[in-house]
Amino acid sequence: MKILVGVVPDASGSDAMALAGVLSRSLGGDVLIAHVYAAPSAQSGKRKVDAEWVAYLRADAEAVVADAAEAAPRYGLTQFETAVHGHKSSGVGLDELAQRIGADMIVIGSAPGASNGRFLIGSTADQLLHGSHVPVAVAPAGYRRVHPDVLGRLVVAFQDTTESHKALEWAAEHRGDRRLTALTVLLRHRVMGSNLAFDGEGLVSRQLEEDARVALGAALRALDTDADSELTIGDDASSAMGRVQWHGDELLVLASGGSVLRRVFLGDMTYKLVRATPVPAIVLPRHT
Repeated sequence: MKILVGVVPDASGSDAMALAGVLSRSLGGDVLIAHVYAAPSAQSGKRKVDAEWVAYLRADAEAVVADAAEAAPRYGLTQFETAVHGHKSSGVGLDELAQRIGADMIVIGSAPGASNGRFLIGSTADQLLHGSHVPVAVAPAGYRRVHPDVLGRLVVAFQDTTESHKALEWAAEHRGDRRLTALTVLLRHRVMGSNLAFDGEGLVSRQLEEDARVALGAALRALDTDADSELTIGDDASSAMGRVQWHGDELLVLASGGSVLRRVFLGDMTYKLVRATPVPAIVLPRHT
């Protein structure tokens, strides 16, 4: 496995390296530390490109990578390669570099402003989470301070879709000797009105919960491996995820949805879970 970790000159770059180190030790694989600088596109038209400015941007990118390489051993990264890549869009540039080197996944940190333990989707993450050809792993803010040595559990967000079944298969293939959990998240939809309305809401919720448990059981039987299941319910994704007992050594595995392309594409629930998860997550491309 080859892991491409995108770094920037702030704390989120360290969070990404910490996650890359955990994934490398847990799943095996080589690490490439890279930074994408804002190079002009080949379709710049007749506008003159300042060669000195481009050279400055590249030199600055090389300095960013050099600083990251110096800090990498703090996160257990002792053997790795480095690279810089020019592209006008950082997320697209990382995906382009991943395809060029044959990377199996891209690791990034949160956008600035995220609360500790949460991931904020910025422009780079948005581009990758709606177009990457390979899985994208996201490190929550502050992960550099609380990361485990290795993963202890893979948790697959399961919705009884084709892509979720494939995500469960991916996790089973990469679990090693770690625990595997299929997690279904159900969101309540509050109804305003009479007691009768709330009674009806309760009936619907109980039926959804029963259906979800049946689907979970069937999925795990079909997988034919040692795994457990869990179902959590909340008024929103954050409250539902807050009811799950997390130990900090998990990786949340999420399936893409919505697009017909073999790329990462966030569906509505996946988007909510990326923002609500207190542990790192990896989003798989469709048809993984």
